[in-house]
Amino acid sequence: MTFDGRIIVKGSFAPLIRSRVVDNRNKIVGKVLRIFGPVDSPYVTIEPTGDFSLLSAIGKQVYVEGVEEHGKTKGRDRRN
Repeated sequence: MTFDGRIIVKGSFAPLIRSRVVDNRNKIVGKVLRIFGPVDSPYVTIEPTGDFSLLSAIGKQVYVEGVEEHGKTKGRDRRN
């Protein structure tokens, strides 16, 4: 957590800016504000929205809503 109330998490991929972030109960945590750090495992700044308790987020996993594939797939855009 930062001094201005934002959450910083380590990600396994770089989500799109303004993507919705949810917890394991599908409750909205916030939106992706900024992505920084190494490409392989970037850090993501989340701006909390609504009445989400920041203290309850410590140590919990959060998810980007609507993402089904993370990264490259084998043979993507390849022609025979």
